[in-house]
Amino acid sequence: MSSSAWVKSADKVETGNMSAEAQANSNGHLVQVRADAVYPLLVDREQVIASEHFSVLRSRILNLQAKSGMRSLIVTSAQKGEGKSLVCMNLAISLAQLEKYRILLVDGDLRVKGVSHLLRIAEAPGVSDFLCGKEPLENCIRATDFPHLCVAAAGTHSEDSLPNILEGSRWPAFLEQVKEMADLIIVDSVPVAAPIADFELLSAPCDATLLIVHLRKTTREALNLTLQQMDKKLLGVVINNQEPRIGFDYYSYYYAKKK
Repeated sequence: MSSSAWVKSADKVETGNMSAEAQANSNGHLVQVRADAVYPLLVDREQVIASEHFSVLRSRILNLQAKSGMRSLIVTSAQKGEGKSLVCMNLAISLAQLEKYRILLVDGDLRVKGVSHLLRIAEAPGVSDFLCGKEPLENCIRATDFPHLCVAAAGTHSEDSLPNILEGSRWPAFLEQVKEMADLIIVDSVPVAAPIADFELLSAPCDATLLIVHLRKTTREALNLTLQQMDKKLLGVVINNQEPRIGFDYYSYYYAKKK
């Protein structure tokens, strides 16, 4: 799909009249990004403070992108359950809300499929289907009801195929092809400390890494191990679940520290 096709599709989504290409990408249905009772997404109008926090994170990432030319950002954590998929979702929503950049959210956690489950597309063709050669790229990218946001589900692979399908040239080729259609690609990854090769394989062709740390949950041992495995691509650290304290600026809730 060319970059111009994305813009044309997005323009027609706004009027409720999708192009044939956009319909094919979404299998005839837009992926609905909706508020969730369990997961606080920015589409919920009550998430005002969270929206402000992500606006700060968004601005810092866009500033760094302008300086470095970064096109792909992989998001990870030291351990499971630290909120990386939720941060991915909300960061993508926040960027798409600007209506200036074409954002592609990729569920690269091919085992857990956190983003895919959040969006109810866990059974849809996606990244793993492309990696296995089962589906062409255009069948793996789905339009959402945010005109400037598309999503690639994890896919319908067998877990027995991992990490083999991430090896070789197919994953780097996926990223190179979607760069033609998106201004910024956000990849949800597996935790770094997981005893599998997925993170190393996923992160290798990505431009930068964002690390999520859950306050009072991430252990020092896991964090030290994670930082040892990180290379110079570490863009910053997001502190998740910090409660605002009286007398302190609430923007410290999410803090992205430049390296």
